[in-house]
Amino acid sequence: MSHAAIEKNLSINRLSTYRNAILNFLGQDSVEFAIELYEWNAKLSASFILPLHIYEITLRNAISEAIALRYGNDWPIDPAFRNSLSGKQKTELIKASAGYIGVGKVLPELKLVWFENMLKNTHNVRIWVPYIKMVFPHSMGPDEDTIRDELKSDCFVIRMLRNRIAHHEPIFNQPNLANLLPAIIKAIDWRCAVSKVWLSNLEDVTRLMTKPVI
Repeated sequence: MSHAAIEKNLSINRLSTYRNAILNFLGQDSVEFAIELYEWNAKLSASFILPLHIYEITLRNAISEAIALRYGNDWPIDPAFRNSLSGKQKTELIKASAGYIGVGKVLPELKLVWFENMLKNTHNVRIWVPYIKMVFPHSMGPDEDTIRDELKSDCFVIRMLRNRIAHHEPIFNQPNLANLLPAIIKAIDWRCAVSKVWLSNLEDVTRLMTKPVI
């Protein structure tokens, strides 16, 4: 196999991150081991797609349910709810709910960051203090605000790494990598223990994480 040809195809610039990592690890340059690291990174990125898929759907459904408990099932078009949002978040919701036929059609149109912003403490009184333990019935924490803050902090980490995966960027060198799957599983477990077991039986991240190249 011509590793030089693969490097040229991927681009020298793209592979440089991996070659530098191998150089730091081994003390010598090796395009062969750099490509092995690239392969492992790509496989790990692919293995995260399933947990990320289940996480995002779980989170947005839980948040939607919490909003509905306060503003009704048609919360995307409820004036009081819309007016509780910041300008950008409100604009994004209005755009996503154009031609409204039901909340189920709106949720996929909203980005994960929209739901992350719903976990801000500005929504504590109206939504999270009264309803967070209803939509995350197995959540752990001394109070509702701590639970909400933990979910929001985790969502930020998950979203940042998800974006790197989506843009085919390296994740092997990210400081929060080891925390990604536990944060995903925790949120799902807080929402539905059965779904947590289901995901744990399906995911392949754990196996790959035990076999790193460096």
